[in-house]
Amino acid sequence: MITLFSKLIDTEEKKRFITNFFSLATLQGLNYILPLLTLPYLVRVLGAEKFGLLAFATAIVGYFIVLTDYGFNFTATREISLNKENKEKLNEIFSSVMIIKSVLFFVSLIILTLLIIFFHKFNVNPWLYYLTFGSVLGQILFPVWFFQGMEQMRYITIINIISKVFFTIAIFILVKNSSDYLLVPFLTSLGTIFAGVYSLILIRKNFKIKFEIPKTNVILSYLKGGLNLFFTSVLSNLLTSSGTVILSFVSTNTVVGYYSAAEKLFRAIVGLFTPITQALYPISCRKVNQESNAKLYIKKLAIIIGGMALLVGMLVTIFSEKIITLVYGVAFQSYSYILAIMMIWLFFGVVNNIIGIQYLSASRKDKFYTSSFVVAGLVTMILNLVLIPHLFINGVLISMIVGEILLSICMLALIFRFKL
Repeated sequence: MITLFSKLIDTEEKKRFITNFFSLATLQGLNYILPLLTLPYLVRVLGAEKFGLLAFATAIVGYFIVLTDYGFNFTATREISLNKENKEKLNEIFSSVMIIKSVLFFVSLIILTLLIIFFHKFNVNPWLYYLTFGSVLGQILFPVWFFQGMEQMRYITIINIISKVFFTIAIFILVKNSSDYLLVPFLTSLGTIFAGVYSLILIRKNFKIKFEIPKTNVILSYLKGGLNLFFTSVLSNLLTSSGTVILSFVSTNTVVGYYSAAEKLFRAIVGLFTPITQALYPISCRKVNQESNAKLYIKKLAIIIGGMALLVGMLVTIFSEKIITLVYGVAFQSYSYILAIMMIWLFFGVVNNIIGIQYLSASRKDKFYTSSFVVAGLVTMILNLVLIPHLFINGVLISMIVGEILLSICMLALIFRFKL
């Protein structure tokens, strides 16, 4: 696999790509293995109802994570990658992004508090949402975008391995029955906060980055620069998590638990491709902006990574019943079809990353990516509202798949229409 990607990048970049790939592969392997250990345990100990309640809280807090990320995982990564030798510029980017994210954190906290005060579904269990919200703080403190832009992903790997292993062990030790469900978001949030604080120490020590307060117009320029991909991220979240939220309002926590259990496995499978796409993104930023054969590079990426997604999807579909039974037990066997159908979602999701992130975002054509997401996101939301109350889990699956396919069609249509 490394050989295939090595043909697309030159010798100078090859070493960094391989190092970053294996660092991210180690991290994603950990992200894949640990859920496979904790998910079956939590589903059995907490039961489908409490697991569904946690899934709903996670989906709600996911919106706040998108708000505070503000698309910087792409735009800030791109700017760091293009200015990695300019220390003054790095200080400016880091400081501006952290200020914006901090302000958005307090805005998010106010919104969550209002939800808890005025809506019964939230105020019956306020601590659940506040404890889950701790992961938002962890995401802000952990500037993945900086390490990715600097192509120094090994730091992320080291930090995450330490925090994730420690707090995963803590879950096994402390969570013993369904009444301990609040410990899950508490420990998860604590792990992300620990990783975030340590990452800031590393940035200060190893990269000599200093926090400074930039001029207002500079901060506003980064706020404006991230706007398109912020909207894209919001709409992406609509494509992925609105189904869980709506399902929680029209169905029971138990049904949500069954769906979320299958979706967690799906996310773990999607995570297999994250090391590749994240390690390639800084390289794609340079190639699509500097080389005349950018489209050829993207086509080769689509063939290689898309082919891998197709193969993985076919294998998981064939063995979906055995996978679900092995991980969650016989009680979940009848829901194995969810994982099988999600493999269509997997394929188009990977293809959309190549077109939208590796090409449109990397080449600063964010507005076309955003426009496509507007169409796909709105259609997905409408389908969710119409289908889920009648078809429940099947309504979520139909909406998500249609949304991903429509996103591919829209982006390709814009590329051919405007000869991008």
